[in-house]
Amino acid sequence: MFSLLSMLIHIVNSIFSAIYTGQFLNAKNNKKITVIMWSAIYFMVQMVIFDVIHSFYSFSSMTGVIINVLLLVGMQWAFFSKSASIQLFVCFSFVAGKEIVKYIASVLNVALGVVGSNCMNTLIMQGKIVTSTQVEVANNIMIFIMSFASAILYALILGIYLLLINKKYVRKEYQLQVRENIFLILPNIAAICISITLKMMIITVENGTTILIYDTVPATLFWIPVICVLLLGAVIANVILFQNVVQYHEENRKRTLLENQIQQMQKEVQEIQDIYADMRGLRHDLRGHINNITQYVKKQNNADAEELNDYIRNMEETVSRLDFGYQTGNPITDIIIHQKKQEADKAGVKFSVDFSYPKELQIDVYDIGVILNNALENAIEAAALPEREKYVSLHSYVKGNLFFVEVENSFARESVINKESGLPESSKANKNFHGMGLANIQRCARKYRGDIDIVIDTSKKEQKIFNLTIMLNGKLVGP
Repeated sequence: MFSLLSMLIHIVNSIFSAIYTGQFLNAKNNKKITVIMWSAIYFMVQMVIFDVIHSFYSFSSMTGVIINVLLLVGMQWAFFSKSASIQLFVCFSFVAGKEIVKYIASVLNVALGVVGSNCMNTLIMQGKIVTSTQVEVANNIMIFIMSFASAILYALILGIYLLLINKKYVRKEYQLQVRENIFLILPNIAAICISITLKMMIITVENGTTILIYDTVPATLFWIPVICVLLLGAVIANVILFQNVVQYHEENRKRTLLENQIQQMQKEVQEIQDIYADMRGLRHDLRGHINNITQYVKKQNNADAEELNDYIRNMEETVSRLDFGYQTGNPITDIIIHQKKQEADKAGVKFSVDFSYPKELQIDVYDIGVILNNALENAIEAAALPEREKYVSLHSYVKGNLFFVEVENSFARESVINKESGLPESSKANKNFHGMGLANIQRCARKYRGDIDIVIDTSKKEQKIFNLTIMLNGKLVGP
């Protein structure tokens, strides 16, 4: 009822399926406990269905595949958080892999059987094996060696196959659309169908005798493993192709968002520049009027003079608020920092600036604008949450051809780093739309052969510090 090879393969399937599924889905409980429980339950169910029940009630290979898929789906729903978009791919890719790999292992098993039989015959001919007991012992040893060798090969090839899929399937958080799921699953279904066809070809029954195709067509010992390896390669290649397509569309989306952001910024900055140009003229006129009124009041010696002086001082304070608090050397960066200062004040965040626009470097001011806008927006949003000290600081400096921008802020929430991008994930619900700020900053930096560096200081329990440094390489402008 139970063969050693069957048990070993069930053990491999149980452990590998648990680990493989855990790479794509989030376990409901402790990961190690989940792997142990999954492996134990999956092993027992396989033994009962495919060894005990199948020995009394024979069912087709297709039925076995369907049972496997349903079993995996049920186990996923029991042990892992629901993610329907990726669950089917995980099921079908695992079933396809194990169904194909077992034929590669079967070839080794047959080859070892031939070698073992020849060795047995040689030993019998030489008189080293004489009694039936010796024959039985030698036969058991041969079966043991064949089973373990085949199981090791099975585990090795299946492990490499699953490892490559896991490694090449980079965007695991990507929510698959229906057509994308079909695109990923179809090669697996094709591989499963071919594996069923191979079984029909390999094992035939004539006159009540089971005949293996390996005996009638020895060339299949070579071609069947080749076909199986090509099928596994096709599944892996399909995953790589899909990931490349997803990455290409993601890059296009990011590029479009960045271009739209720059265009929108140019439009807004132009409008604000026009407004502030009018305000500068108005401010100049108002200060002239205030100065005239001040001179007139000074000449008066009545009781209303003091009250008028207080009124004039209030007017001067109001007019002074129309001035930019920061002179960075470029009106665009002046406007952006001025706006962010106002946002910080509304949020109750302390805002300090030591920034100068690098006129001597060939860096587009709108790229710097994108960097400042995104970095300061993220920093103010993070610092605005309740904590002891809310602050955002902006600092810049030039070293040779390099321009550095440092943005530091306090924050209270937990920071989750995306494994693929290496950037903190957005805490907002729509992560595909939000959380693009740092990606846009990085894109701008890399445009100038630079990059970003993130340091998160959690050494102080009462306050966490997020530090973002952006480096841009700008060619010096000649005299």
